[in-house]
Amino acid sequence: MSQEEPRSKQKNVSDIAKEVGLLIPVFITSSVWDNWITPDQKSIEKGENEKTRASIVINKFIFFMRVHRQTSKSNLIYFPVTLKKDGKEEDVQLMSHLGPLEEGDNRYCITIMTPEEYEFETVQ
Repeated sequence: MSQEEPRSKQKNVSDIAKEVGLLIPVFITSSVWDNWITPDQKSIEKGENEKTRASIVINKFIFFMRVHRQTSKSNLIYFPVTLKKDGKEEDVQLMSHLGPLEEGDNRYCITIMTPEEYEFETVQ
């Protein structure tokens, strides 16, 4: 985690994750939150809200995590999720990173982000 993206700029969705059985802290980057979790007006009119959209992402992540851990030991998991934007379904490529909660910390967390955000983090 770089200094440009402190935890305070991410959304802590651990409570939503606990509802589906994840006991580890889970964060979603502000970019993913702003672009995909926050519903647009058409989605709001159809009854969607941030919690339902975050739940969709977390449930999709859990499915791919279960598949992934059978074949790989990597702490990165790439997964597609379909979300509505401007009334149309769009396929979004997301990924999760299992890493320390803070630098030098032995506690772990999951951060959900776009692959582009991860590439930006690893280049710096």
